Amino acid sequence: MKITRISSLSALLIAAGALLFANGARAAVVDLINGDSGTLVGSPGGTAIFDFTQPQPTGTGVIQPFLRLQNDPSEQGYNTSGVTPAAPFDDKAGIWTHDLTFADLMTTAVTINGQNYFKLLLDVNEPNGTKSTITMTDLRFYTSSQGSLVTTDISQLGTLRWAMTPGDQVLLDASRNHGSGSGDMFAYIPVSAFAGTSSSDFVYMYCAFGNTDFQSQGGFEEWSLVVNPIPEAGTFFPIIGLLAAVFSTQFVRRRQLQQVSK
Repeated sequence: MKITRISSLSALLIAAGALLFANGARAAVVDLINGDSGTLVGSPGGTAIFDFTQPQPTGTGVIQPFLRLQNDPSEQGYNTSGVTPAAPFDDKAGIWTHDLTFADLMTTAVTINGQNYFKLLLDVNEPNGTKSTITMTDLRFYTSSQGSLVTTDISQLGTLRWAMTPGDQVLLDASRNHGSGSGDMFAYIPVSAFAGTSSSDFVYMYCAFGNTDFQSQGGFEEWSLVVNPIPEAGTFFPIIGLLAAVFSTQFVRRRQLQQVSK
């Protein structure tokens, strides 16, 4: 009996240790303060890439801002045209916080190492010196047939397409570039996470910044679409292939309905 008790206790300790290890292993950090790139596995699935970027041109037609948010020591918000002076979180009302459709998001599609992504630009606006660092603690994408939603329950924003795992972080340093307006990070979100989305559906991106170590302490953080340049006449736009794949099922169904009606 004594041996059995010891064995049972050992088994419990091993199981508890394995559980703690598994939970601890879930959290991941992308360090763009000291490094240039990293990845996070999101849920329901798909790996996103986060890259430090050198100063980027920010003129009209190069980027298209869709979300600004600001507060301290932490901030959170999502894009919607329903934002008023009484925003649901820390979204800043104005022309640069507004609805996005999936058709808008598709204009940013790129291919990296054979995988397709949507490309977004984050510009952080934090003070110089020891206060230049900030942490992104959450990033999620939802799709819905309804636009201009306003709610404090973000689960009501629609179908969850991609989300950072709780505990994951992306560390950023505004001092690596020369202030607001130059861009600080490219986020590449997997296209596969949006399978079945209609081009007319609305895309809501929720994000949160600031924790005990790296707080939000400056101006607004801004997210923008990085729209692909219009190809020259006679050239082939490679993203057409991936967009066709996303909507192939809908296209086939329409053709079948047309043939039946004839």
